[in-house]
Amino acid sequence: MSNVDVYLPAVDGSAYWPVAKGDSCKEAVHVLFTDDFAAPPHRLVIKVTTETGKVVEVSIPYDDTGKATVRIDGESV
Repeated sequence: MSNVDVYLPAVDGSAYWPVAKGDSCKEAVHVLFTDDFAAPPHRLVIKVTTETGKVVEVSIPYDDTGKATVRIDGESV
């Protein structure tokens, strides 16, 4: 079980969970990219630069037992 929960809230109040708590990190990455036609990914990285210039990076390993990590300005949180 991973520590990832990805959802898409809709304007009508409903939501869609392509990745739910309990899904592995590998399943989370697999939603966006599979290794069926290319080399397998190592991880999925989501990087956001805030208005104040801080860099937030979420790294989700392509692994059934791995855990996602978060770094802010290069520091693990």
